[in-house]
Amino acid sequence: MKINLKRLKDCKVQMNVEVEAERAEDRYREVLKGFQRAARLPGFREGKAPTDLIEQRFQSEARDEVLKSLIPEVYHQSIEAQKVSPVSLPKISDVQYERGKKLQFSAEFDEAPKLSLKNYKGVTLKRESAEVGADELEKATRSLVESRATFEPVLEVRPVQEGDFITADIELWRDNAYVQGRSGVLLLVEKGAEDDFFEKVVGAHIEDSREVVRQGKPFTRLKIKSIKKKNVPELDAEMAKSLGKQTAEEVREAVRKELVQHKQTGSMEKMKQELFQKLLKANTFPVPDSLIERQKERLLEQAHRHYAQMGVGEEEWKAELPGLLPDMETRSKEQVKLYFILQKVAEQEKIDLDETELTQRLNGLVQQSGRPLEEVRRVFEEDLRDSLREKKTVDFLLANAKFES
Repeated sequence: MKINLKRLKDCKVQMNVEVEAERAEDRYREVLKGFQRAARLPGFREGKAPTDLIEQRFQSEARDEVLKSLIPEVYHQSIEAQKVSPVSLPKISDVQYERGKKLQFSAEFDEAPKLSLKNYKGVTLKRESAEVGADELEKATRSLVESRATFEPVLEVRPVQEGDFITADIELWRDNAYVQGRSGVLLLVEKGAEDDFFEKVVGAHIEDSREVVRQGKPFTRLKIKSIKKKNVPELDAEMAKSLGKQTAEEVREAVRKELVQHKQTGSMEKMKQELFQKLLKANTFPVPDSLIERQKERLLEQAHRHYAQMGVGEEEWKAELPGLLPDMETRSKEQVKLYFILQKVAEQEKIDLDETELTQRLNGLVQQSGRPLEEVRRVFEEDLRDSLREKKTVDFLLANAKFES
């Protein structure tokens, strides 16, 4: 077997393979025997037809079967011999084969990029303070108290005013028609920049219907069912007990701790994103177009589901799509590059996952899904291994980073 490997632009590889005539002929004879065992020809018992007659009758089918079985076999042997790592399915072309002659074909595929990492240890990152100011604490505490507010109907007969709350039955404009939305939706009557809800609702009465327009197009149609006022309770001992605390001060301390945790989590996420951007900037290398396209499809699918959950119709989604594509392209390329950077860091630093943690996560999925462990392993193990290893790699990079306030 002869193999000629050419590395093309952007991780593309072309591999030209030549298989000895003897090997191709051996496979052809094996295929003929298979046809002979199964053939039912007039005048002959099953499996007893002469080889020359079988060859004459099934010549085209036998050739196709040789190519179908031998090309994949030889392809996998060739990439193993050449020590290449394909990340896409091969495109087979230029197939040449005649009975008694060599089999030749060309395979083109993408391979994993070759990269030499730079500057991944000691990356300088900004760490934000998790200190909670008095104003922040007061605002968060007030928000908690307001979440326990009650809404009482306005008894006097009057139109809707700014600052009121209304309940309304909502219809949504989807695909050039109104469709039923939700009933009894609670809405605050305040000015907004995106639509004319405020202008349409102020001055309206109970049982009035109003059409809300956004960017010059119908958006929703609502029917006002009631006008309500908001009653905010005091943060006293009674309310504290309803929140599982004894005093108002204990409630404030619990809110402060939650804010600290939230800030720490947010700071960590910002540091990770800063780390990723600096790794991408310090390490430039080509990545396979096929992987970028595959990742872009995943991102678009996620965005499509998100828009659908928000009630966005297909026409609106298609209108939004051209504006989303450039960002999706950039994000896809960055995510693919980052994947290979983190893989390389893990390889160089000999970072591997904890098998005990993997087993625990798999068992957790078994309990959540009710599926057998073998099925869960088959479906989720590879992705879990990648994600757990990636997390350990990011933890390693953060542990070896430099921080400034």
